[in-house]
Amino acid sequence: MKQRSPFWMGAGLAGLLVTGCSSVPAADPSGLLTSDPATMSADLYLNAGYNSANQWNNYDGYAHGRMVVTVPVGYTIHMHLTNDGGIPYAVGVYGAGNQLAFKGAGISVEAMDFNPSLGVLPGDSETYTFVASTLGTYRIASNLYRFPAHHPTNESLGMWDTMRVVASGNPNVTVQ
Repeated sequence: MKQRSPFWMGAGLAGLLVTGCSSVPAADPSGLLTSDPATMSADLYLNAGYNSANQWNNYDGYAHGRMVVTVPVGYTIHMHLTNDGGIPYAVGVYGAGNQLAFKGAGISVEAMDFNPSLGVLPGDSETYTFVASTLGTYRIASNLYRFPAHHPTNESLGMWDTMRVVASGNPNVTVQ
């Protein structure tokens, strides 16, 4: 059996750390949403910075729109954000022009532009409650770092996923 040099083992470990490789897989999408059709409500559980995928710019290990949350129109959504990352993160459901798609659906871009220190600190959680009142496709995104000194932003790095509000059906989360 060939003996490996401690130098090369150390270099390999350093390479893994620098590239952000992680053994934590993305979350099982079936556990990210619970719903109650009788009350037309759903709880969506998002963990920001869940693992090192996409340089920690992810929700539950998903980024670049891969996670798709589908809810019927009229459902009340309780969107629970937990920050598992090392920096503040935020969440919102945004439509055209980076406007919140629904009242209460996260932190507005206007609020972040006025106060860039907003966001959920590492280890903390926040819940946003809103009614998915309009059919359409929206972005679930972190727009926290929008001020000129911080570029690129979380969203431009791919920290966004998709919410679809549909006419009928059961709430669910899928991965593309």
